[in-house]
Amino acid sequence: MTITPTRCKTVDDCGQVKRQVFCTHYGECLDHAIKKRWENFSCEQCQSYEDERPEVDWLVEDQRRCMRLIYSAGAAAM
Repeated sequence: MTITPTRCKTVDDCGQVKRQVFCTHYGECLDHAIKKRWENFSCEQCQSYEDERPEVDWLVEDQRRCMRLIYSAGAAAM
């Protein structure tokens, strides 16, 4: 399995960015974007989608990853 998130620019409307938040690899893609210090990413071109409905613990961890992404994007802008 190869994750293939695509870097994209920050947008004004969240609906403009296509993400597969219920994918088993979504956390890995978030981690990848954080490590690369991307402002944003899209799943639109990914061929590795695997459906997964989250448990509560997963949602809490995903929130933490999102906060790290927001923090790193803000740090990158400085």
